[in-house]
Amino acid sequence: MSRSNRSGFTLIELMIVVGIISILVAVLVAVLFGAMKKGEAAKARDFVSNVIPAAITKWQEESGKDSNTFPASPNISDGDGYWQGNAELFNELVTKPKKAGKDPYVKDDQYLEGTEGGKPVFLDPWNKFYIYRNYNMKKSASGRTPKFGGKRYNPNTYDIISLGADGILYTDKNGDTDDIYNGAAE
Repeated sequence: MSRSNRSGFTLIELMIVVGIISILVAVLVAVLFGAMKKGEAAKARDFVSNVIPAAITKWQEESGKDSNTFPASPNISDGDGYWQGNAELFNELVTKPKKAGKDPYVKDDQYLEGTEGGKPVFLDPWNKFYIYRNYNMKKSASGRTPKFGGKRYNPNTYDIISLGADGILYTDKNGDTDDIYNGAAE
């Protein structure tokens, strides 16, 4: 039996090459999604650990406030209107300075803006609003002494919290948390 001198690849060889390329693409996609997830978490971590603390420090200095005074937040407990504290923070750090003709304490390129209850709020990389609660207030914006239930990450100052990719405060059904908050160990 003679064999022809045709050049080219057999079907088996082509299938092996396609299989190898498919595996490489799957690995590449997994690596890219992992990198994107880490990048989003890094953005949120920078916002809560660097951007907001720097903005609050500048707000304190320019407003003549002492270092133990932070923007007001409403009197809420876990599950109640978390967006309201964020709206108050946005108002103090962005809206009020702009209305006064000054530069905002948080630059436009440092945050995502959304709305909740008709008010502007800071959004995390997953398009969820950050939670802001000031534990050091003697009186809230409503004139009442604030009371907060639930976990406090920074009990003597304030918390600014991203719910992370899972969108669940504190822990999920497996007991895991991906919350990103100020004062967290890196």
